[in-house]
Amino acid sequence: MMNSGVNDSTQTVKLWYLKEYDFFGELKGEARDYVKAHTSMQHYKAKDYIYLTGAGYNVYLLKQGEVKISRVRDNGEEIIQDILRPGEIFGCLPMLDQDAGRDREFAQAASQTIVCSIDRRNFELFMDKYPRFNQKLTKWYGLRMRRFEERLNDIIFKDVKKRMAGFLYRYAREFGKVKEGTYEIKPLLTHEEIGLLIGAARQTVTTTLNELREAGFVEPGRKCWKVQRIEELRKMAA
Repeated sequence: MMNSGVNDSTQTVKLWYLKEYDFFGELKGEARDYVKAHTSMQHYKAKDYIYLTGAGYNVYLLKQGEVKISRVRDNGEEIIQDILRPGEIFGCLPMLDQDAGRDREFAQAASQTIVCSIDRRNFELFMDKYPRFNQKLTKWYGLRMRRFEERLNDIIFKDVKKRMAGFLYRYAREFGKVKEGTYEIKPLLTHEEIGLLIGAARQTVTTTLNELREAGFVEPGRKCWKVQRIEELRKMAA
């Protein structure tokens, strides 16, 4: 069941969170006041749904934690499209109107998460009133599409070991913390979910991870994954 989250009405706290966003990092004056007046802040636990298929009518700004964006195919199978990190924007965005699969998308917290949400109509009014943010949104959308296309090309043209190496490289660089040359990452995905992201069966993911573990590239743990020799992984994925 979807968790509706707990709103925080404290405007000062909300504004502090909004200042941390890449997208709204330049808010000043009237633009800042508009966003402050039209957003609400929600907290989600890991695995809580932020919105379900056909029910996403807000735009969301990710402050803290990680969010999994997925879609449901015609046959009911789930496809994980992306894992978002703080500073990213998602939900019912205007440029996604022509996306035929938009109504099959859902968002789920992958960890303890804080998001700020704004009604889509209010978001569009904001974009009309402050057009300079259109450029930022267009740039963000282009980067997200490039990331998706790169992963799709990996699935089509690379074998599973290369795809897994590429996943570990990106996973470590985007979500890990470096400690003495080793990236430490909290495990956000199960083996099955990794498979949905890279286009491989769960058992194949487990087998390939074991091979990379034996080769000294990764140490999967229940509370922490350690990824090492990151540049070798990048070359392996090429």
